[in-house]
Amino acid sequence: MNPLSIEVIAPILTELYHCLHCETIFEQAGLGRKVHGEQINDYPEDIKEDFLRLSNWLRELARRYGEQVRIRVIDPQSMEGLYKSLRYRVNRYPTFIIAGRDKYVGWEKEELERLLRARGLAI
Repeated sequence: MNPLSIEVIAPILTELYHCLHCETIFEQAGLGRKVHGEQINDYPEDIKEDFLRLSNWLRELARRYGEQVRIRVIDPQSMEGLYKSLRYRVNRYPTFIIAGRDKYVGWEKEELERLLRARGLAI
């Protein structure tokens, strides 16, 4: 049996990197982690909290269902994220696309679990 596909469209905390030469110089100067850490810390608190909440939820799903699911997180700011957002008419996050058909938007674990069980997943 193939794993059930769960695509999660949600903002992802990202770090911007410089060219390979600059990154090497930053690392040698001991600044690499500091520069990238500051980028993550510059995000608003609510975005960081939502990202952590989603990360924990997805880890819990992966632990619970194991090999039965394949979870992919897609940043809506990426080209793929823009395409998926248009295709599935996504305008709020997080949005879960289950098996390319069912869509759930929001933070209600019970509702997402109901959709997963309807697709035949068992704990």
